[in-house]
Amino acid sequence: MIVDAIDTVITLGWALLAWVAVLAAVAAIVLLAGTAVGAWAVRGLWRNVVRPAWARSRRRARIAARSTRDYDEAA
Repeated sequence: MIVDAIDTVITLGWALLAWVAVLAAVAAIVLLAGTAVGAWAVRGLWRNVVRPAWARSRRRARIAARSTRDYDEAA
């Protein structure tokens, strides 16, 4: 009877260890994927914010030139 109880405790311990390992792996994957997606989003936003309007497209350059009245410089 006591041997069965000890065997059950050992089995439950291994099962708990397996669940901890699986959950740690899933948490690591989610954390790394979230970091990658966040870095990708920040990079995209940073590229759109940092570049001047004329570097995006000709249409943006025309809009910027008309709004600032510096057509020769922007075009």
